[in-house]
Amino acid sequence: MNFNINKPLIMRMFAKKKTMILWQILITVVIFTSCEPVDEQEVYEEKLVVFGNLTANSPVTDTFYVSLSAEVTASHETGVKWIDSADILITSATDSFYLQPVPGNPGRYLDTTYSHNILPNTTYYLNANYEEYHVMAETTVPDYLTLKSVKNEGWFCQGNPVVTDSIDLHLTENTPFLIQQAFLMNDFSILAMDTVAYREDDCYPASFMSPPFFSVQWESETAPGLVRFMSLALDDSYENAIVDTSLSANAFKGPMFVSDTGELYRQNPLVWNLSQPMLDFSWLSFNYYGPHLLLIQAMDQAYHDYYVGDPMGMNQYLLPNSNIIDGYGLFSSMNSVGFFVYIAPDTTR
Repeated sequence: MNFNINKPLIMRMFAKKKTMILWQILITVVIFTSCEPVDEQEVYEEKLVVFGNLTANSPVTDTFYVSLSAEVTASHETGVKWIDSADILITSATDSFYLQPVPGNPGRYLDTTYSHNILPNTTYYLNANYEEYHVMAETTVPDYLTLKSVKNEGWFCQGNPVVTDSIDLHLTENTPFLIQQAFLMNDFSILAMDTVAYREDDCYPASFMSPPFFSVQWESETAPGLVRFMSLALDDSYENAIVDTSLSANAFKGPMFVSDTGELYRQNPLVWNLSQPMLDFSWLSFNYYGPHLLLIQAMDQAYHDYYVGDPMGMNQYLLPNSNIIDGYGLFSSMNSVGFFVYIAPDTTR
């Protein structure tokens, strides 16, 4: 078998292949050069860390936490970073008081006098000192929220409109004294509350877009930085747990926990950060039957900015936006309003 060799063609092919190899080498060098790690590194600096929150129209009942920061690789289990000898001063235009360390609990501080009532629409300043460390922060306490349950006609189920009726929140009937008595006696039957059926038919236990059981609208003269909703089951016994192990429940609520004795249960309370003025209470708002305390909390701008930074660790590269100057943590405030509702099994099925 004879082969006819075309030398000019071979030379052109070799030159073309050589050029391609040179381009591949050049591209590889550029890629590896551009991907080289930057030699500059952030130098860790130990700072003071303070976490504390003020609640409008009440004394300082929340614990303030004070510690020194730690490197990412350091162990937090030893507790050596907690500080029990810091000076924690809270001031406003009309008030000033120190927080006292909690004996036997390093890093915890409280106002043991319970005599300083936090005022809404008021700016409070934090000054914390420990040895050479000094941090400052400020928070403006949000205004009061006004709640009302409203009829909601903006939902659909399988293409058909769904109308959600309003409920009675009994805001004036359940006085602070009556609520206090109910908690002291652990008897919530003395409180006025509407009964709402936990609907399990059609489109109700399906997703975030499921029709609500009822809706509540909030209003405020001063817009809060963020609105936080908390649903607290007042009887979270295993017998009251809403047992739902369906695909949608596992996807949107997470798998149910199992106790040491085999009972199924879910977390309590439920907490959500929201921004819309209409709050829709659906199947995702409740994990238990029985009485519930539903708290709507107007959070300050500092709380909003901190959680915009993702402090819960869902994105480790997105740092929280702390309002603590020369330190870390969060000094925030809130104004809460709540009501009670009884969640009952759906008897119409």
